[in-house]
Amino acid sequence: MKVISWNLKNVSLNKLTKPNAFQPLFQSYGMGNTVLDFVTNVVMGAEQWEGVISSAPVDLFVVIELKTGGSRKGANVSGNCLPTLVAIRDAMNAAVVAMGHNPQDFTYEYIVPVVTGRHETVGFIFNTKELTPTALALERNTVTDAYLPGRTPLVATFNVVSQPATSLRFSGIHDPPPSGGAAVRMRPPIDFCRQLVNTPSAAVRNTFFLGDFNCQPTDTYMNGNGVAVSPFSNLTNYGTELANNSLSSVRKRLDNNQAGSAVYLSAPYDNNISWVTPNIVISTGMEEVADLIGEAKNTTFDPPDDLYPARGRAVLNAYNTVSDHLPVITEFSVLPVAT
Repeated sequence: MKVISWNLKNVSLNKLTKPNAFQPLFQSYGMGNTVLDFVTNVVMGAEQWEGVISSAPVDLFVVIELKTGGSRKGANVSGNCLPTLVAIRDAMNAAVVAMGHNPQDFTYEYIVPVVTGRHETVGFIFNTKELTPTALALERNTVTDAYLPGRTPLVATFNVVSQPATSLRFSGIHDPPPSGGAAVRMRPPIDFCRQLVNTPSAAVRNTFFLGDFNCQPTDTYMNGNGVAVSPFSNLTNYGTELANNSLSSVRKRLDNNQAGSAVYLSAPYDNNISWVTPNIVISTGMEEVADLIGEAKNTTFDPPDDLYPARGRAVLNAYNTVSDHLPVITEFSVLPVAT
């Protein structure tokens, strides 16, 4: 099973379908003429990303920072929210046929979300041949029964079609950003992550917290007692296969004073933190931040020609039209539950 979470930065129908969103030169590289084309190619494992992303189409696409009207948590979404989900779903279903996959294996639908924060929600687009949705809920603090502050995580629960005894829960996260002086800069996202332990998700296995955490597990701040506080240390049994410092936040400009991917990436803010039972197998290397900048290629050549670093500035500018975050991909096997 393949899951992708991706902060698409205020994604709306207008952003997805805007003509000439990319410069003609970038369009000529074959990675897409619109943001919707680009996103669809990534989540469907198109040949443009061969060697960067597995060719298997996604089974669950979690869209972080999906725009909606309204700000009351739990209210119905409005504006372009549902048309945006319809557009992505339809593009993915069209890609199944265009890429030669069998619709009997891949057919997509979306869950109608609710408002999670000011003008924001989380989108869940799933493969109906693999997943059956059973519940949707906003995360609440189990002590106060209040929604988590800011952008409350939205949790979708699914049964696995091939293993109906197995339930999977996915919590779409968009933490508050770092702020304040250096000593406490990471406190807002870290404190938010620590509140997840007081929600039902933390007590249920086969739960995935995924999305934009605005911090990573090794980040800390010093509390008033001089103790280093980290974001996920109180989530017993939870962990990630992503390596420390897996950069995912995208710079607006190249910083040639840095080395490697840090030239165009600035922070390791996106992740997948999970606690799974033994029948869910996530092998080492099956979680990754997909480097859609450093690994971008001119696909009109055979073999495709690397665009970075020679065309690094053009690729970065184009990618900033898509998002300021890279997607996180998780692939795992669901084995029969032992009886």
